[in-house]
Amino acid sequence: MLETFDIISVGAVLVDMIALVEEFPKRDGESFVRDFKFMPGGAAANVAVITRRLGLKTAFSGKIGKDTFGELLLKDLTKEKVHYKNTVVISDEISTGSCYICVDKKGDRMIMAYSGAADTLAIGDLPLELFAKANWVNLSDLRNIASIEALLESDIEINFSMSPGALIAQNPSRAYRLAQKAKLIVASVDEITQIFRCAEEEINSIAADLIKENKERVIAVTKGSRGATIYSKNETVNIPIFKVDIVDTTGAGDAFTAGMLYALTRGKSPKQAGRIAAACSAICIQKVGARSGPKSKMDLMKFLRKN
Repeated sequence: MLETFDIISVGAVLVDMIALVEEFPKRDGESFVRDFKFMPGGAAANVAVITRRLGLKTAFSGKIGKDTFGELLLKDLTKEKVHYKNTVVISDEISTGSCYICVDKKGDRMIMAYSGAADTLAIGDLPLELFAKANWVNLSDLRNIASIEALLESDIEINFSMSPGALIAQNPSRAYRLAQKAKLIVASVDEITQIFRCAEEEINSIAADLIKENKERVIAVTKGSRGATIYSKNETVNIPIFKVDIVDTTGAGDAFTAGMLYALTRGKSPKQAGRIAAACSAICIQKVGARSGPKSKMDLMKFLRKN
């Protein structure tokens, strides 16, 4: 019998190289790096790891190279108990991707991503029989979305979740078509305005139209320090941020997406899911790295009780 998963997260698993600086360099300038971190990352893998830590049965689906970085990342997925045995493809030709991240003393960051093998993911690489049985199939921040487009045009019925990130949002026409298929959309204000070619003031109307098209759809629009707005058939609710000391905002959106998926899978209301997602994000940004938290369901519950 085929395994079933709560979440299959599709996209990139990368090595993050994080430079901590006092301030970003100007053009042709230079900044002193006060610390340097070498950590596992990749938006889709981050979502898979955090949902697994929260107690869901998760798998990561993507492509890596046959190299040292790839080996390190698979070891980390093993440690995190994320399934990948028949969901990750290893390329003999293209190297594993990496991400170069500069973080200043305010926790803001600049990112340069090399997707590597992840960007060559094809429909033939996807374990379609597993996707058909998953509770959610989540797509995060991947430039080459042809495989997902083909999947969504097939006869396979899936609960599709989309957290586009900058790479998908940069192609508004294709991102818009993906959004039409998504039951859960988690995106920043910038991503939403880019995908739907609208002003921020128009987001409420666009979200209402999307929910009219699919009454089960949930949309979460993140707004940085202004919190997030959650749209569903029953209500529109604003979720405030948790006030914490910000060290590194890398992975905050992935943690938010993971929190939404975890909560909705566990039968929580969209409003409850928004608060849980905000808590996951708040825990993450208090330390360096895209997978800084939560480390477990207990970690999340302790944070929520305290705050």
